[in-house]
Amino acid sequence: MKFVEDPTKQETVEDFMKNWLISGTLALVCLAVFAPVRADTDEAVIAALQAQVQALIARVDKLEGRARIAESSLTAPYTSTAVRREATPGWTEGVKIAGDLRYQYDSIDAGNSSTRSRGRIRARTTLTTDISDTVTVGFGLISGGNNPVSGNQVLGNASSSKSVRLDLAYLNWKTPVQGLDLTAGKFKNPLHRAGGNSLAWDGDLNPEGGAVTYRNGSLSAAAVGLWLNEVSDGEDAFLFGGQLSWGAAIRDHAELVMGVGYYHYVGIKDNPVLFDGNPRGNSVDSMGNYRFGYQNIEAFAELTFHIADRPLTLFADYMENFEAGRFDTGYAIGAKMKFTHGSHPWQVAYTYQELEADAVLSIVTDSDFIGGGTDGLGHILTGSYNVSDKISLNGTLFINKRGGNLGFEEDYNRLQLDVSFKY
Repeated sequence: MKFVEDPTKQETVEDFMKNWLISGTLALVCLAVFAPVRADTDEAVIAALQAQVQALIARVDKLEGRARIAESSLTAPYTSTAVRREATPGWTEGVKIAGDLRYQYDSIDAGNSSTRSRGRIRARTTLTTDISDTVTVGFGLISGGNNPVSGNQVLGNASSSKSVRLDLAYLNWKTPVQGLDLTAGKFKNPLHRAGGNSLAWDGDLNPEGGAVTYRNGSLSAAAVGLWLNEVSDGEDAFLFGGQLSWGAAIRDHAELVMGVGYYHYVGIKDNPVLFDGNPRGNSVDSMGNYRFGYQNIEAFAELTFHIADRPLTLFADYMENFEAGRFDTGYAIGAKMKFTHGSHPWQVAYTYQELEADAVLSIVTDSDFIGGGTDGLGHILTGSYNVSDKISLNGTLFINKRGGNLGFEEDYNRLQLDVSFKY
């Protein structure tokens, strides 16, 4: 049987010992000071008494310190940890935490299949900190599986535990050249998406590799070198490319952004389909390998002006693949307008999009339009309402057709309703 000391009893015993030692000390002091000094008193005896007094005083100090520790452990068992953290306040200094949580209702009606309804969640958390005046590092986590263009997690499966994955891990260096930044790792996509459209890049895509960005007044440029696939016994796949854009005010309360992009995918043609083997609309040969390479040219424009003090944005985006002999173009056109209702702004948007089978590499494009990938066309209507700075209600309706280039065309209709929380 193991006996556990009673902290209260321990403190009582030590108090008793402390009082006894104090009493003894006082007695010795009195003896040393007030006792009549005989002529034959030896100086060595006095020195010995003084040494005993000093030893007793040290013993009292030690017991008092031990009693304070015992008292703090009884009244606040976690105080010692808190004290240690308060003693080193710099451990969180400069760290910024941000994130969001989204709950979504998703309903899909595709072809002759029965309507599918499901609940989905997406949670993201990001930490960033400045290592110096010019260097910043970031780290982020996201819910869901390893899909590169979605962090959504379908609810169900007997309430099983859900996965959390690495979403961001990067460093950013602000070079001595004003406006020139270097970024490496897994980072937010630095390429501009006109009107926020997802013709070429899904909004959840966080590429991996390196990027150089430059901004100087109305001129912006971005160049990327990205890893797409690394294999030990085959050809690696990369993306090299960039954008050049110009934006400026053209009249009062109106701004125009125009730009071009070039993207060259290396190691794609005649190689296995990336990620999970699903071509998602891209052409493949009898072996399941990509039939074409992808070398894209992009042109985009975005005009924002005001109607009745409400900002309206018109946008257009065009993509073409030089390495595909057919079904090689895609485009998106649309508009979005913001309104203010008291302190609760809201927004509506419309996009018409057509994306042929081999216009872009399917794994990086929108994961919701036509169910993800290429070879489809149709309408996208969205609306959002800000309940507060941190809470918003959102809805998206897809009225699409898919499969018209390489298969049998079918209707694809989808409704998404969600509520998002930011922190």
